[in-house]
Amino acid sequence: MITINSKFCTTLLLFVLSLTYVSGQASYNNCSDALELCPGVTQTANNIDANSTLCANCEDDFSYCFDGENTVWFTFTTDDDGGDVNVDFSNITFENLPGQGSALQATILEATVPCVSSSYSVVSNCENNSAGNFTLSATGLNPETTYYVVVNGEMGATDNAEATFDIEINGDGVDRDPAFTIGASTTTACEGEQVVLYALVERCDDQSAIDWYANGNLIGSSVDTFFVTQDINDGDQITATITCFDQCPQELTSNQIPMTIITFDVDAGPDIIIEQGESIQLQGSSSETDIVWSPDVNMSDPNVLNPVVNPDQTITYFLTADNGTCSITDEMVVTVNSGLVIPNTFSPNGDGINDTWEILGIEKYPDANVQIYDRWGQLVFQTTGYPPSKRWNGTSKSGKSLAASAYYYVINVRDDDFEEPLKGHVTILE
Repeated sequence: MITINSKFCTTLLLFVLSLTYVSGQASYNNCSDALELCPGVTQTANNIDANSTLCANCEDDFSYCFDGENTVWFTFTTDDDGGDVNVDFSNITFENLPGQGSALQATILEATVPCVSSSYSVVSNCENNSAGNFTLSATGLNPETTYYVVVNGEMGATDNAEATFDIEINGDGVDRDPAFTIGASTTTACEGEQVVLYALVERCDDQSAIDWYANGNLIGSSVDTFFVTQDINDGDQITATITCFDQCPQELTSNQIPMTIITFDVDAGPDIIIEQGESIQLQGSSSETDIVWSPDVNMSDPNVLNPVVNPDQTITYFLTADNGTCSITDEMVVTVNSGLVIPNTFSPNGDGINDTWEILGIEKYPDANVQIYDRWGQLVFQTTGYPPSKRWNGTSKSGKSLAASAYYYVINVRDDDFEEPLKGHVTILE
């Protein structure tokens, strides 16, 4: 048998009712949580289950054309110039429960100390017992100042009126009127040419970074009011967006800039590898006839598409074509093989044949550094410069003959033709 304590049930019921009561209240039931009004934006609000904070000098300790009995709070900040403000109330729908009032009451307050009633002063008409749409009007408000709109319900036979309503603020006192336009250093550019996009931003406080778009696709962002890019194609429509104001953020989209990008075919041809001393014909192509190769080092004719070249080291050639308005350049690389031949075996057995490790062509690189390591990573041989007198004969640094095995070499040629050291294995044969 289960016994239920009646006192416990009563307490629980009151607790549940209190939760229901609190959860029905709007978050802007308190002055400190006042709902921000944004210019030109209609917001739906209500004073259902609103209560009051009653104590000396508390937020609801006032009596104008109405008392602060069950208030909800709104706030707004005037613009840089200040001026006149209208707060419109519309679409008012009352709960109409038994004993409730059937009208709203409201006014605009200036509070030199936020939410402290002794600092309040009324700056608009004080609306009393309005059952239909009404407007609060304030004139000559100070610039960059925070004001409050306080709303409550008329007391009926037993309870204050409760209603949902639309609220909207307008007027030159809150009109921020930001402006955002963009331009370009040129709207007709050559392929690969840098274009400077710039923005003119006016009356936009707390502005964000600017996002730049080509045909709606993000191409970059800038904190400054300009952006340099080469990422534009012919026919692209350039736009930008920016967000103004921390309170009541407002995103602005700029005008469109149509871009014309001039392009034509220029191809320097594929990269080529040749042996040192070898000649090769370049395979350039272009839709234009005014062309030039650079540099013209060891080149038969820099003004034809297919010159013959004989470079003595690796080189990058640039083919530039000009149509009278634009110059476009493409590049290709001729890699010159140095001719180094590195054998992977030798037999230092004293028979006079292949007794040393001969690296063909290394004499052209007198600063080359040659290192030999055994399988355990120990350095067994090292020399800078590798003439015949310094060739490795299969002995260690101390002159001891090394076992027939595989060894690891690292050759740092120390020449611009070799970006990385040469690495591999060489085996001592018996």
